[in-house]
Amino acid sequence: MKLRISLCTLLFLWFLPISVAQEKSNESENTGKDENIPKRFFISLTTSTYLDMIVSPLTIHFDATGNFDINGNPTFKDIPYQTQELNIVSFGIEPRYNLKEFDENSSLSISAPISLGIGNSFSAASDNLIVRGINGFGSLQVPLLFKLTVGNSSTYNTQKDIGFSIGAGAELNKIGLINLMDMSNKYNKAFVLPCFSAGFTFMRNDGPMEINFKYAFGSIKVQEMDGQGRSLLLAQRTTRAQTFKLSWVYLLNY
Repeated sequence: MKLRISLCTLLFLWFLPISVAQEKSNESENTGKDENIPKRFFISLTTSTYLDMIVSPLTIHFDATGNFDINGNPTFKDIPYQTQELNIVSFGIEPRYNLKEFDENSSLSISAPISLGIGNSFSAASDNLIVRGINGFGSLQVPLLFKLTVGNSSTYNTQKDIGFSIGAGAELNKIGLINLMDMSNKYNKAFVLPCFSAGFTFMRNDGPMEINFKYAFGSIKVQEMDGQGRSLLLAQRTTRAQTFKLSWVYLLNY
C-alpha cells in the first residue's frame, strides 16, 4: 500500500511541472492575443461642414391628395414621398479594427464611421407639389465598411507620411430624426444603401489627418405621379436614394 502511494506521489510530482509549464504557455499565448487587440484598434473623430447630403428612396403611399370631389369629400391617390437633408455640420466617431496586417504599411480593416448630422429635411424636389417630403431635423448614419489602407495610419508601425484607403460596405440612414410635422413614421423610414469610401491621409502636426469621401446610392426609379396624385406624362422625374459626404477624420490614439 505504501509502495502504491509512493509511486502515485512520484508520478504526481513528475507531471506537475509539465502541466504547470503547459498552463503558463497557454496563458502566455492568450495574453499575447489580448495584447494584440489594442495594437490593431484605432479610434477617430470625424467632422463635415456643408458637405453632407442624404436623399431617401422614392416611396409611394395611398394618401389624401389635398383635393376634393364634387361632393366635398377628400380624394385619395398614390402619392410619391421622397425626403432629403442637407446638414450644416456633422459629427461622428469611427472605430476601426485591423483584421489583417499584411506588413507595417498595409492592412485590411473593418470600420463603422457613425455620425450625427445637424440640418433640416424637406421635399427631395424642394417642392411638395412635385414630391412630398418630411419636414424634420437631424440625421443618423451608421456605415459598416471593409477598408484597405496603405501607408500612413494603416498600422501603428508604419513610418509613411501619407496614406490612402478605399472601402466598401453598407450604410443605415435615418433622416428627419425629429419629426416637425407629427406625421407617421411610415413616410420616413430608415433605409440601407451600399456605400463606398476613399481617403487620403497626411501628417498634421504630430498626428495623421484624413480627407474622406463617402458615397452611397440605390436603384434608379421613375416618378410617374406628382405630389397630388396627378400624372406626369410629359415630365416624369428620375431619381434615386443616395448620400454624399466629405469629411475630415482625426485619428486619436496614434
